Amino acid sequence: MARLHQRHLLIGVFVLACALAATPVHAQVATAPELKAAFLLNFVKFTSWPARVAPDGVDLTMCVIGDDRVMLALDELTRGQRIDRRGIVVVALRYQDDAQRCHLLYASGLRADQEQNLIDATRGKPVLTASDSSTFMARGGVAAFHIAAGKMKFSVNPSAAERAQLRISSKLLSLAVIVKDGTDGQIR
Repeated sequence: MARLHQRHLLIGVFVLACALAATPVHAQVATAPELKAAFLLNFVKFTSWPARVAPDGVDLTMCVIGDDRVMLALDELTRGQRIDRRGIVVVALRYQDDAQRCHLLYASGLRADQEQNLIDATRGKPVLTASDSSTFMARGGVAAFHIAAGKMKFSVNPSAAERAQLRISSKLLSLAVIVKDGTDGQIR
């Protein structure tokens, strides 16, 4: 019964984040960093990592590079929350830090060379990479945020997720703009 209640709670949080995403950006109560934090949390809730990387009981590490406002919003949003008996740790990283310890890595405001180096450093590793950069997906990132018709949306490259040894729930994928390998990765 508790597991069923937890599943309903997770779905409720996800539906709320999606409802906020469907609201025009100028009419939202939530700020852009809060909305990104809600999306990032749901990315983690609807993603599975290999057992060797995220065994039961091990905290999930959500890392943020380059956006203190998203990091603070994510820290506040996840405080006291658990995902399948796992705690959540939010870590602010610098560009030079080892990102391979992260389950989720959100990067923003990086130069093109830094962005590419970060993607290269995590390529093939079980790290869900995400950004708000328009070039992130083309470089090999797993997920990215974008604004379309005044609304915040997100895109996912399932092939990049597979290379990272991640399984993203079909529920999450059904809400995403799907980006395929071989495209420029930019959403129009």
